[in-house]
Amino acid sequence: MPVGPPGVPAPKVVNNGDNDAAPENQPSQFLLFRGLESSVTEELLAKGVAKLYRPTGGSKDGPSSSNQKKGAKVASTTGDANLGAREGSIRRVLLVRDRRTNESWRFGFAEFANVLDAQAAMTRLNSFEKFTISSRPVMVSYIHAGVFVPVMDPNPSTAHFTFSPLSNPSVKLMYWDDEGYATELMLTSSEDDVGQDEPKSTKPSGQREPNESKGTKDAEKAKKRKADTAASASAKKLAVPSHLQFWSNRHAELHGIAKDGEENAADAESEKGGLPTDLGAPPAQSYADLNRNCCYLCMRLFKSSANVNIHERLSQLHRDNLQNEEAKARGMAKLVKHGIIQQSSSEYRDRARERRQAFGHTKTGARQKPAAPKEEDAPPVQTTSKGASLLSKMGWSEGSGLGAQGTGVTAPIATEVYAQGVGLGAQGGKLGDAVEEAGRNTRGRYDEFLEKTKETARQRYDQINQ
Repeated sequence: MPVGPPGVPAPKVVNNGDNDAAPENQPSQFLLFRGLESSVTEELLAKGVAKLYRPTGGSKDGPSSSNQKKGAKVASTTGDANLGAREGSIRRVLLVRDRRTNESWRFGFAEFANVLDAQAAMTRLNSFEKFTISSRPVMVSYIHAGVFVPVMDPNPSTAHFTFSPLSNPSVKLMYWDDEGYATELMLTSSEDDVGQDEPKSTKPSGQREPNESKGTKDAEKAKKRKADTAASASAKKLAVPSHLQFWSNRHAELHGIAKDGEENAADAESEKGGLPTDLGAPPAQSYADLNRNCCYLCMRLFKSSANVNIHERLSQLHRDNLQNEEAKARGMAKLVKHGIIQQSSSEYRDRARERRQAFGHTKTGARQKPAAPKEEDAPPVQTTSKGASLLSKMGWSEGSGLGAQGTGVTAPIATEVYAQGVGLGAQGGKLGDAVEEAGRNTRGRYDEFLEKTKETARQRYDQINQ
């Protein structure tokens, strides 16, 4: 980012859409159109993108044959008439505008029904010597996955700057640059896919052929049959772009609902005709294996983890099995077997007692919860040193030897004091027990012994520094 002199704000980098192009021209369902005239509106953009449709049968090379590459050698059996997206496959166009001024940023997007239609449109584009919109050459490319980002906290103040995927109106998306937004112009709907390959009549409404009355009746009957078939069959799903499908799946996982194109896992939801918006609190004990997408309580498999979540919260079969102790035990055993949960025992294991039983120690040092004192209980054994206190906590009792078998020493190790400057083992160097010697030197007063020790240490320090 360019940086100006101190105190002068850095110049703003103009967003012309170059950062939205897909790296290595990776195909996507959206096409990016850059270099538009500032006067191009959403309608003009849609009209220009429509030139990427496959030409109709009225013209061999299509209405824009004059703009095609000169000298291009194409077999006459195929020709450029077979190049291009399907008629009506452009779902909508998005023109990027400034949020403050509402002026066009001179680039926009076109969403096709699927990636194949977008690729066919690019093939049609390459057959032109120069592709123009409103008499101005434009650059066309695919977009990358980060162009449209989800809105985490949508509110009415920002609703004007957002739009939704065609297959999931509950998700809100926006253009990645906060200073701009994408205006939406819908062109076709999912119902337009029915009979989309049928040629459209180009005759004026006032003209009729001799046998048109009979043909019109037959066409109306065929149209009625087709409408009945479409109504009885399941609604045709739109192919969701990979960029929008990613955020749609994340939304489904966060809210615990099934993803687009998947059946509802709850038994009752298929009759309700839609996914619930409030699933309630999660179960206290889950019997789901999200790695295998199955419920071990009901022994059922599902298509996704979202379906398992709905099943555990809404399925009547799951509720009934929660009252079956045998089914719960079987499901818990499955969870332990597959490593979903660790088997635990509610009974406390007294390991200290197990050691005392194994090595034959008494219960003096048992780590048990102390009971309330009683008047008839004997007073606890008074230890004479810190070491004896620690040994008693590990199972040692006064008078017994050390070690697991009690065959070690029974008397404490004596502490001896030696004369200063005399080596160990020298005759006359041993002065006696350290405790007794300290008592004689300090007359039993610890503070005097401590002061004398500090004074001796200071004298040694002064001798060293001389």
